[in-house]
Amino acid sequence: LWAGVAGDLDALRLLAERSDAAARRAGIAMEEHRRYRAHLTVARGRGDGMDPGPFLEVLDGFEGGRWEAGELTLVRSRLPVGGVRGERPRYERVGGWPLGGGADGAG
Repeated sequence: LWAGVAGDLDALRLLAERSDAAARRAGIAMEEHRRYRAHLTVARGRGDGMDPGPFLEVLDGFEGGRWEAGELTLVRSRLPVGGVRGERPRYERVGGWPLGGGADGAG
């Protein structure tokens, strides 16, 4: 489940494209290139065939309040592979970078 993002989407797309290019230059195998769609991941399903319909009905038309992100954080996801019941993904903060409000870096 993800939420859409508004604001300076061109800058976010450029950041995504540059990040993708930097990863490739560093020798990191990347998935096929897809056009970036700015979003915030809110929840992830377990792939067990759960019906998302009820969630979609409840959230249809929802519009959250406005907020501004102050930092970009790179997070590594370690998803469970063993199929152990109750095992959850682990998330590790790899790095963070402040986000500025303009060319002068003022937020």
